[in-house]
Amino acid sequence: MTKVNIPTIAKEVLSDLLQERGGILYSSHETLKPSSVYLLGFNPGGSGVKPLKEGINSMLSNSENAYLDGKWGNKSGSWGAGEAPLQKRVKWLLSELGLNPADVCASNLIFVQSRKASDICFSLAKQCWPVHEAILEIVRPKLIIAYGNSTDSPYGYLHAMFGDEQEHIPSGHGTWVAKGFQCHINGKPVYIAGLPHLSRYSPVGKNHIVEWLAKHL
Repeated sequence: MTKVNIPTIAKEVLSDLLQERGGILYSSHETLKPSSVYLLGFNPGGSGVKPLKEGINSMLSNSENAYLDGKWGNKSGSWGAGEAPLQKRVKWLLSELGLNPADVCASNLIFVQSRKASDICFSLAKQCWPVHEAILEIVRPKLIIAYGNSTDSPYGYLHAMFGDEQEHIPSGHGTWVAKGFQCHINGKPVYIAGLPHLSRYSPVGKNHIVEWLAKHL
């Protein structure tokens, strides 16, 4: 498997979704290489999202990273490139793990856009999963960091597919917890870490969370 195969796989398995707004990679095509971390959100949000087919066609030439270069906005306001709260939290966390955020492969569990998780069903996640499998076969991460860890979340979906016993770690924010479990994907061991959603939860300054993630790298 090489990255040149991914657009073909995506067009085959997502053929009925190609005109929907969304995207597969949130990072540069240059992140499609072996790396210790795969970053996984739920699904694309915000404005200015192009049809899925356009993103697939440009996947192997795209050099932008949504967390670094994207100008995000929502009902709360708008921000310059990389300055939205979620973007800053992702960058802080990856940097604290000793990683260059620009080098971390990032995607969403579900590739099509919706305003909230309740608008999306996990049948779409099942349809998108073969593309993730192809990406993971290339990236071969030791750690998948999923943000959002409720039942309807990327972590919840991965735990339903691959998980058994899980650990719970105080998040440092009220009663919210981080969750994790060890499993195998594509025959390779990987630890799945689920953080509370980073649009509401800030890991900044919570060194015990960084240390917990770092021990799985």
